Amino acid sequence: MSKPQVTIIGAGIVGVCSAAWLQRAGFKVTLIDSGAIGEGASFGNAGNLSPGGVVPYMIPGFLSEVPGWLAQNGPLAIRPGYFLKVLPWMLTAVKTSRTEAALKTSRAMRALHGGTLDAYDTLTRNTDAAALIERCGQLYVSAHPNKAQGSEIAQFMREAAGVKMMLLDGQEIHELEPSLARIFKSGMLLPDNARCKNPHQLVTSIAREAERNGMTIVRGKVSGFQTNANNVTGVLVDGVVQPAERVVIAAGAYSGRLSAELGTPLPVEAERGYHVTIANPGVMPRISVTNVDAKFVCAPMNMGLRIAGTAEFAGYDAEPNWRRAEILEAQARSMFPGIRTEKVTRWMGRRPSLPDGLPVLGTSPKFANAFFAFGNSHFGMSAGPVMGKVIAEIIAGRKPEIDIAPFNAARFRGA
Repeated sequence: MSKPQVTIIGAGIVGVCSAAWLQRAGFKVTLIDSGAIGEGASFGNAGNLSPGGVVPYMIPGFLSEVPGWLAQNGPLAIRPGYFLKVLPWMLTAVKTSRTEAALKTSRAMRALHGGTLDAYDTLTRNTDAAALIERCGQLYVSAHPNKAQGSEIAQFMREAAGVKMMLLDGQEIHELEPSLARIFKSGMLLPDNARCKNPHQLVTSIAREAERNGMTIVRGKVSGFQTNANNVTGVLVDGVVQPAERVVIAAGAYSGRLSAELGTPLPVEAERGYHVTIANPGVMPRISVTNVDAKFVCAPMNMGLRIAGTAEFAGYDAEPNWRRAEILEAQARSMFPGIRTEKVTRWMGRRPSLPDGLPVLGTSPKFANAFFAFGNSHFGMSAGPVMGKVIAEIIAGRKPEIDIAPFNAARFRGA
């Protein structure tokens, strides 16, 4: 008897983890992507794996910081001409920053991110991918006293979720990370967080293992679907319909276009992030360090020191603004005295961001055999293995281990 079949669209961390979990549940998997495995946002992120990631970006008080974020070298940019297009998204985001909504988002983040390391352990056990994950903690620093830990509500969210945290003064920061400049006055260590030494390699390693276990990889662009009244019957790949029994949309920032093709328009923004990776920098922190003031991450990786961050709203198809990467390189020089920047590569990727800071996860509102798993914003590497596990549970007809109600696509008007 042949195995039931699932077609996954998107070969980032969510797609490949979904494939791996579905195989364990007894399904035959086809993975479709127009590019190589892990080429999207999974390629160039900071590699933070954060079970303690329970603080949304939009929380009470954030509006007072926006003018500073939008400064010339600030962490937020909106392209001229795109402001009116992104304004509805922004207004929805502001609504979700109110206290009750933000606390609800925080609880959902805890459920989604809390099991990330255990999920990765299961998926990578006895594979070369296991060595890419290090449980070493993450450090947050600020040049201002008592700022690294964030606002009172941010601290409350961590405490309510049971997140361990250690507050540090300037001397303790220096003792923990002597490579840092002596400019930081406050620090926060989340000891239970972890890092990935090479996010792209992690994604490709999980995918290779799934391929060895029988997964089929199809190169091609998905532009639409063939449907009947209740189900998706085929996927249009490079203009050719491929039959499908079950379909998972896990295509990152492109997912909004695909969900709209299935009658569910969703406000997915291609929130652009940039990085520079410095080979042979001469200095290297032991663990990932987040600069709270400028909103970027310094991540030690196998290929060098990665400086990642910024949020740019410009639309899906706009050309990169490499000035955003140059800002990150300048910030790296201010954080690490004596850093060498002779060998620098740069990158831009599109984060799939929804205005309330949570992904869409679950069954399509319109078709019984279509499933959504996208919209992780800055938390794709943390959410990916748990989202994949939930998708496998849903498709197998089992009750998910976490409450997926907060991730329902129907929470957005018109879905």
